[in-house]
Amino acid sequence: MDLNLLESSLTQKGYGKRYKKICINYAKALNEQGLPVIFDNNHLSLLMGIESKILGHYIMNSNKFYKEYQIAKSNGSLRTISTPSYNMKTIQRWVLDNVLSSFAIHSNAFGFVKGRNIKDNALLHTKKKVVLNIDIKNFFPTIKFDRIFYMFYHHGYTKELSYTLAALTTYNGSLPQGAPTSPYISNILCQRMDKRLLALAKKMNADYSRYADDITMSGDENVRQYIETIKSIIINEGFDINYKKLRLQTDNNMQEVTGLIVNEDVKVKRKYKKRLEQHIYYCKKFGVYSHLKKIESESKSYFKEYLYGIANFIKMIEPDEGLEFLKKLDEINWGN
Repeated sequence: MDLNLLESSLTQKGYGKRYKKICINYAKALNEQGLPVIFDNNHLSLLMGIESKILGHYIMNSNKFYKEYQIAKSNGSLRTISTPSYNMKTIQRWVLDNVLSSFAIHSNAFGFVKGRNIKDNALLHTKKKVVLNIDIKNFFPTIKFDRIFYMFYHHGYTKELSYTLAALTTYNGSLPQGAPTSPYISNILCQRMDKRLLALAKKMNADYSRYADDITMSGDENVRQYIETIKSIIINEGFDINYKKLRLQTDNNMQEVTGLIVNEDVKVKRKYKKRLEQHIYYCKKFGVYSHLKKIESESKSYFKEYLYGIANFIKMIEPDEGLEFLKKLDEINWGN
């Protein structure tokens, strides 16, 4: 925000020196952090293009604009997804694009960050003696309203706006899995933990990265000696550890990072490719619809898109193999 223009506007409206100083200092503090200047809820509603009363309704009744459903995890347990309504999601996307995206994200955070991906995360951990994986338990639900409120407040926003932005991005007092704002907020709130773990990694002469709730440390055998310290930092930062997923992998066995093999180069698991090969083989031999009837338990609403999605994922990790799979998919008669 142009501070000279702000001062001129406040003068024209007849505000006194004390009030002008408060407004200018407030705007200056946000400018210095690269954050958008928003003075209050009325100003926010103008920026969003929403009537103040309507925005107020969404703030005060935010929990009413979600639907919940459950999906199965790979281990058979259920994950609760809280999906915001179309209008609430539109509001959240505005917050994401115009406010949250201005916050800095740690360079070793790879999940949900533009220009970084799952392969970049895994590349840090190739050709290492030891790879340690730690999974944060109930990652989004652990992040409560208060932490989000203080995230905005400590960066300089007023109590009113901090409450508003926290209300618009939480559901039943925590970060909802299903809102477009949740991943970015989690990355902002993990910055201090990322800094602490990276500092420890440097001390260990190891590498550190975090992909959403997946934390990885890799290096020499001395990584073993720091496991308890790593765990204590994560817990001290307000998170719980999923001990069932804690793994220490040595280089004489298969080493994985977020489901990718990292012993030498980054590769997709063979069973993942084999499954795609089988789908392609049976689609070509028996036809798509006959194959779908035989695998009723695995039936996909968008089977073609599902298979192309797998092939494109393989292409991102292993370009040559991915292109070969895409070529084979192109050869299938999808109307058969």
